[in-house]
Amino acid sequence: MFASFINYLRFHWNMPTGLKQSSGQIEVSFEQLSVPGGFGQKRIDLQLNALDNEVFVVTGVKLDLTTPQSNLTGVAANIDASTFAALTTQPTSVMPTLADSTCFATASEKFRILEEIQAGGGYAVAFGAIENAVDTPHSMDYLAIIATPNFYVSTDGSSGNTNSNQVRGKLYGYRAAASSSIYASLVQSELLSS
Repeated sequence: MFASFINYLRFHWNMPTGLKQSSGQIEVSFEQLSVPGGFGQKRIDLQLNALDNEVFVVTGVKLDLTTPQSNLTGVAANIDASTFAALTTQPTSVMPTLADSTCFATASEKFRILEEIQAGGGYAVAFGAIENAVDTPHSMDYLAIIATPNFYVSTDGSSGNTNSNQVRGKLYGYRAAASSSIYASLVQSELLSS
């Protein structure tokens, strides 16, 4: 009896106000590919039931990006190559950032190559790389609440990137039923913030 009470608390303890959890943890896998140096976006359907005021409570995100590539030019040059990815609740026409109210996760990989001509015809190469993985705060009960039936995966890359921009990822969370007033507020907030 006591063990079932502990499981009940673990399942319902951190529930956002006005929501009732209606499923266990769910993993949603996705992939998005765009042309080198170009922006691309893909809609991922969560199959939420609007008649039951169903929402998706996001508890975690994992994004894996392709490593950017570039060709050495053989002349003095600075080459920047980068790949970016973001998850949003609404479609966008440009690469979103965390400063956008509909964006709830981002990741990036960047590198810079500095080529320098040396005396005698040789050249030196300096290389630097930065990876910005998804930072999921561990002290938060949830990252986002998606009230519309989709979320969007965006990818972009710099002009120095010669390979396709690709992200593979997982969205973790659970379905929940919202009260009518909470559901209406969440949907309106999502739609008006885009």
